[in-house]
Amino acid sequence: MFALRVAASPRASLAGVSRVGRTLSSGSLRLAAARSLTTTTTSGDTEVSPPTTDFLEPTSPAESLIDDSEPPLAGPDGFPPPKSTIPNPFKDTFSRSSTSPLSSSAFDKIIKPATIYRLHCHSTRNNTITTLTTRDGKPIAWFSGGSCGFKKGNRSSYEAGYQCAVRMFQKIKEVQSVGTGPIKVELFFKGFGQGRDALHKALSTSEGNEVRPVVSMITDRTAIKIGGTRAKKTRRL
Repeated sequence: MFALRVAASPRASLAGVSRVGRTLSSGSLRLAAARSLTTTTTSGDTEVSPPTTDFLEPTSPAESLIDDSEPPLAGPDGFPPPKSTIPNPFKDTFSRSSTSPLSSSAFDKIIKPATIYRLHCHSTRNNTITTLTTRDGKPIAWFSGGSCGFKKGNRSSYEAGYQCAVRMFQKIKEVQSVGTGPIKVELFFKGFGQGRDALHKALSTSEGNEVRPVVSMITDRTAIKIGGTRAKKTRRL
């Protein structure tokens, strides 16, 4: 009888289709609620019944596993770690056991940073001074042309700078042997004397074979005057 009525009235059929579409698009909760609120008796009268909670039940198995009764509480040591049932294939491979190649001592050797030292070479036309310091500027050893046995004008010669470099390399080897970890040396040049080239050549020879790999940086700190005061009068000979 309902089908005949819908066929007799095209406008009513379109309205019924639109109502059905809105009901389906609103979701299963609204449809379940409407069914629970209205019931039809045998005589054709419509009665309103109290709503039921069957439409509030979870529709998927994943929602039934969620427990919202009480929020998790943190203990004195914080929240406990999550309980995972998934096996970890890397747990046994990268364990820090004494027999493992990646033990705690091996990790300490890998992670421990290198100690940084600084080698300063101040080369002038009168002398060559080499100083080994820590990174914060505390001196460890120093050598100059005069301390190497050269007198007067010979203190600024190429040989004097070479001897200063060789003795400083020996001191760096001693520091490297006494230390417990790797070291790095930062080299700083200042001035345009002959000792500058002597230190550079000594680092490239056999005397600097053990020091050359630990040199991590080379910097030129020679001050270059731009403008400034009037230059000194040229000396006449």
